[in-house]
Amino acid sequence: MTDLRTIVALGLGVSAGLVHFFSENIRPAEGLTRHKVVSFAAGISIAYLFLRLLPETYKAAVHLKEWVFFFLLAGFAVFHVVEKNTYKHANRARLMKELKEIHSIAFFIYYFVVGVVVEDLLKISILEGILFTVPVGFHAALSTASLSEIHGDMRESAWVKIVLSISTLSGIVFALLMPVPSLVNNVLVSIIAGAILYIVVKEFLPEREKGQPLFFAIGLIAFSAFNIAILLLKR
Repeated sequence: MTDLRTIVALGLGVSAGLVHFFSENIRPAEGLTRHKVVSFAAGISIAYLFLRLLPETYKAAVHLKEWVFFFLLAGFAVFHVVEKNTYKHANRARLMKELKEIHSIAFFIYYFVVGVVVEDLLKISILEGILFTVPVGFHAALSTASLSEIHGDMRESAWVKIVLSISTLSGIVFALLMPVPSLVNNVLVSIIAGAILYIVVKEFLPEREKGQPLFFAIGLIAFSAFNIAILLLKR
């Protein structure tokens, strides 16, 4: 089982890297198709957040007590501040180089932590680890909060794409080689849950006429039904 878990962990890291590297090619162009895909992703992500990830955060509260809510808030707030600060200064030429570097570092850290969390969730079950990568993958592929969207010429910097692409895999390898204490993992899960909550609310719930309620409902119902099936099989 340990060998299988390691193989799955590395496979998920490589898959995440491929999504990062080719995100600008697989991201649907603005239009009806994109709205449908984003709405479907929103349904799945919301269902995953409430039915799988927040319950894991609730379990972390056994060790973190009320502090779990501070870490949830931290994940939400930090992602918001980094993104808004970037958009605020994105058109100021003198800050472009510094902002690209800061944003690159921020995204690398975020996805590195995601890799650590993936490896921890795989300890619970292989299914938990795989499910966690679904909303994260949607974020990497569809979100406007990405390097290629915010800094259009970033795609020209191959090394930036490569470094960002190996961030999740790096986190997984780090966690495999240097097991992270459970208390730290609980903190990281809470922070990532807060970050994903922000991403889903800000990025995956299209505004006004852009949303496609039917596709949102399909994603929500599909994942909810899948989760119910898992619970029934565990009995």
